[in-house]
Amino acid sequence: MNILEVKSLYKTYPNGCQALKDVSFEVAQGEFLVVIGLSGSGKSTLLRCINRIHPASSGQIIFEGQEVTGLKGKELRKLRSQIGMIFQHFNLVPRKSAMVNVLTGVLARVGIMRSVLGLFSKEDQTEAIEKIKIVNLAGKEDVRADNLSGGQQQRVSIARALMQRPKLLLADEPVASLDPATSNSVMQYLEKINKEMGVTVICNLHFLSLVRRYATRVIALKGGEIVFRGTPEQITEEWFKTIYGEDAVEVSVH
Repeated sequence: MNILEVKSLYKTYPNGCQALKDVSFEVAQGEFLVVIGLSGSGKSTLLRCINRIHPASSGQIIFEGQEVTGLKGKELRKLRSQIGMIFQHFNLVPRKSAMVNVLTGVLARVGIMRSVLGLFSKEDQTEAIEKIKIVNLAGKEDVRADNLSGGQQQRVSIARALMQRPKLLLADEPVASLDPATSNSVMQYLEKINKEMGVTVICNLHFLSLVRRYATRVIALKGGEIVFRGTPEQITEEWFKTIYGEDAVEVSVH
């Protein structure tokens, strides 16, 4: 069963830059799909179109059988509540505690005013503690986000996304700002969420060593177009050069 279908997606920015060109693919329930490609290839734009941070110029995005490209207001908020997002630079409130940052994940359920005022229910607080435990940060609930390491901050952002109770989790270069050891740690939590909680994951990555370790399937973008579809094992040296350029050298993260 497909949780997501993208059909002939185009995205052109106001400055004329065509970021996506006729992109079509499907994502099955429970997949860990990784999107690869050079910086500027359209990976981030693709994720932002899926959760409607950016509107697509044309094409269709179908989530659980529902066309979502034209949703507005309440229906759009409902969609976003089912699609979690993890960013490269964490997007936490630095002066707030890990607990408060995680609790902001219930925004779609409780509304902006209650979230801003910190009016979270006992049930929400209990759930937040559970999500913090999932990413192995128990005991850090009261620590300010800016006093946490980069890897810990990214794990807080994962816990925040889990508070949405998402069916689909989008991760936009989630380890690009982290060292190799921390990168694997963060990826292991995403894998756990995928395999043990059944959350479908679409993740943008640069390092093929991580792609080969965690992806169930891969698509590659180049100049806004899909140039490769397949399994990690099918990315040969020839395909690597096609995707990244003849002068590219593969760097591993261990």
